[in-house]
Amino acid sequence: MLATLATYLFAAFMFVVLISALIFFHELGHYGVGRLFGIKVDRFSIGFGKAIWSRTDKKGTLWTISRIPLGGFVKFAGDSGAASNPDTEALAQMRAEQGDVSDIFHFKPVWQRALVVLAGPVANFILAALLFAIAFAWVGTRVAEPRIGAVLEGTPAAEAGLMAGDTIIQLDDKRIDDWGQVLGYVSQRAGTPIDTTVLRDGLELTVTVAPRRIDDKDFVGGAMTRGQFGIQRDTNVPIRTIEYGPIAALGKGTTQVGDVLSATGRYIGRIFTGKENAKQLGSVLRIGTVTGKATVDIVQAEVPFGQKMRGFAVTMLQLGASISVALGFANLMPIPMLDGGHLVYYGYEAVAGKPLSQKKQEVGFRFGMAVLAALFLFLTFNDIGYIGSLRS
Repeated sequence: MLATLATYLFAAFMFVVLISALIFFHELGHYGVGRLFGIKVDRFSIGFGKAIWSRTDKKGTLWTISRIPLGGFVKFAGDSGAASNPDTEALAQMRAEQGDVSDIFHFKPVWQRALVVLAGPVANFILAALLFAIAFAWVGTRVAEPRIGAVLEGTPAAEAGLMAGDTIIQLDDKRIDDWGQVLGYVSQRAGTPIDTTVLRDGLELTVTVAPRRIDDKDFVGGAMTRGQFGIQRDTNVPIRTIEYGPIAALGKGTTQVGDVLSATGRYIGRIFTGKENAKQLGSVLRIGTVTGKATVDIVQAEVPFGQKMRGFAVTMLQLGASISVALGFANLMPIPMLDGGHLVYYGYEAVAGKPLSQKKQEVGFRFGMAVLAALFLFLTFNDIGYIGSLRS
């Protein structure tokens, strides 16, 4: 009983550490570019609420760790709050009293402000590439020739005429050289016809296959849906491991970030076009559940301790990288309160030659807060259903 409790406490601890680290790098992106442009930073906070640790550096920035670790912010001089919306009264007072306001964020050229805002998501993408690269350099990737071993009766593959022994070499315009690429491409396109080119008896043949949507489980056992052809890999084809040096691993990690971003954007696009439901979108509860379940599964696995620790480290690297990409992507959504919303404001300012009025910005921030609250409730409802699927 005590061992089980300790395992779950460790899983919760790892979730907090993981989220806090990702948020720290996100905010460090804002802070670093801000300092590069000579902008005064009042506060750098990991978490919200009452501070449990703080110190002020020689440049006057208050660094804090707060009680609620699920978030963070950089507050520049002249901000009215954590969302970096301008405090007009404070800015007017600064201009009147200081004269020189060249170190104030809101008086900087619009291109500098845009780069400061953009730096947070970019920091997440860079971190993700590094984490993926470490994992690839450590364990490599396992690949298998995309040769079909069996075609299940009554499935889209059977109806399209795919046969055992076919080797898939292209899906639409994407060249294929690994079975995992087939699964990833097909799973995201349920109901969408895919031009599938196979090599059969030395000749290329192209057929059209529309994947069927099926209910499945993700890598920790949670419910998900995906597209399926109805084919099985030829298990007589050996799985090989590709090893990477540091430079190759970094290139592979960067490519992986692009693949995750592309898949995320495609999924969001399919939601808006009615080709997917939004049940697989989740928020902090799902992230915590997946992190915790992965941790518990590895800790409880009956394998040697060294193998267990290696599996745990690699899983945390890959999971942290994936969440970092998601965090960067989410912050780029064009919703006021988020980085993407600020970029929309700055885009307007660049085109119009003047910033959006303070009143309109405030209306936008209130609207953004309402949208985020509604989105949080929706995602929490999704998360509850996902957690229930793990128990079932």
